[in-house]
Amino acid sequence: MRDVVVIGVGLSGLAACYQLEKSSLRYTLIEVKRRVGGGIQSFAERGFVMDAGAFALHSLADESWLAELGLNEQIHPLAEDAFVFRKGTESLVRALANPLRGGRLMRMAVSSIGRWRGRYTICLENGLVYDAGALILAVPARYAARILRNLAPEAAERLEAFRYDSIWRVSVGGHVDALPPSFNRKLDATMPFLLSTDAPGRVPDNHHRLLQAGIRAAPDQAPESLIRETVDRLSLRFPPIVARADHWPEADLRSRYDAAHGDAIGAIMAQLPAGLSLIGSDYCLRAATVKGVARPDERISMGRAAALAAEDFLKTRRQR
Repeated sequence: MRDVVVIGVGLSGLAACYQLEKSSLRYTLIEVKRRVGGGIQSFAERGFVMDAGAFALHSLADESWLAELGLNEQIHPLAEDAFVFRKGTESLVRALANPLRGGRLMRMAVSSIGRWRGRYTICLENGLVYDAGALILAVPARYAARILRNLAPEAAERLEAFRYDSIWRVSVGGHVDALPPSFNRKLDATMPFLLSTDAPGRVPDNHHRLLQAGIRAAPDQAPESLIRETVDRLSLRFPPIVARADHWPEADLRSRYDAAHGDAIGAIMAQLPAGLSLIGSDYCLRAATVKGVARPDERISMGRAAALAAEDFLKTRRQR
């Protein structure tokens, strides 16, 4: 009998599973994709390591968990308050996922959840039904709204109102001689951020550089056209050695992250039944990404807190 089911295994879901593993709870993770990690994915090509999503990370308030995961040696400073992983941000995903021994249901969508005899029921789109004592829902708002429609209709209605920006991550790697002396005038509403690194492991040698530009464009735009536009806009002197464009539909939530945002998140959480946690970047009280730099602290803390809350909930029920 499962103690906990975790639906969605991006960064927050992985952090929750990692904590559940440490707590020795019986858990199963369910993920609609072929792989864990959500939008965090790294690609090695011709000596460069590019990221489909998060490229640079904001410096962490608590770096002890990096040492715990064996990632301290992977850190390379990008700026005073940001860093990159030398082997790509997927290094973080692998470090969190490798110790997990719980059951996995991959490429499996959840249609709805409910309650029966004091336990959660999870209805899968293939007709199977799973159950759990506690539930951690780590999916974007648009999917959480559908899953919660029967169990928590008021929360689902609020979640349906969430909207997202459409920003592609365009990666370009090349020789330093191809780059203009400055990129300061390149940024505007259509290119909200531009990051770069020559970190060892990320580029073939110190004569090369890797860039990631944020390009605001329609979700259905052809990646090849975005790469061409980005190369032209950056005024590269000759073609890049490697290039790719990636889009994650829920990467950038539209919000001012003000008091109204906090009140809305608080209202949603208050409408959830006991034993169910809703976690992920959509529910952060601070922006999960600022000028292209991801802030993982709150998402990881959310995942760990959800796992501990599930453990406390189950202990309380067993004592009754």
